[in-house]
Amino acid sequence: MREFLDFRQRAASYVLRRLPGRPELEVLVILHRDSPEAGVQIPGGGALAHETIGEAAVREAREETGVAEPGFGEVLGNKLMRGPMYEHGHQVTSYCWLRTAEERDAWDHTVVSHDEDDGLRMRCEFRPVGDAGIGFGMDRFLPLAAARFAAAFPVANGQVGV
Repeated sequence: MREFLDFRQRAASYVLRRLPGRPELEVLVILHRDSPEAGVQIPGGGALAHETIGEAAVREAREETGVAEPGFGEVLGNKLMRGPMYEHGHQVTSYCWLRTAEERDAWDHTVVSHDEDDGLRMRCEFRPVGDAGIGFGMDRFLPLAAARFAAAFPVANGQVGV
């Protein structure tokens, strides 16, 4: 017999870029300025009832980082977690990659949202994919994200693909 589970749906994203003159692929990470114990993370949060995973990923990246024009790439995979701390006992996080041409390398940002995250202070930094230091298993799909991004936007003769 099938069992249907209620769960909280989240979207998390690897916001990737490769700027002209920089051959290395970079990923945007966030650090909670008031909670250093939160470690190095990626943007993400709960999907609203009317949103697709892609829409939620883009919205969360904008809210949590203020990154310029994140464009949806694709969903890479999902992670199911169980525990009493989750609203319905279960949480599913869908991991995506997004593309940006953001020129800032690092900046401070205050979250603007309509939930409990409003007002959180973040440090946002682009780091090389291989040295991102993302914690808590959030780097699980990062190699796949980098490979898929590279396939979609190859570098030829030193020029970044469009």
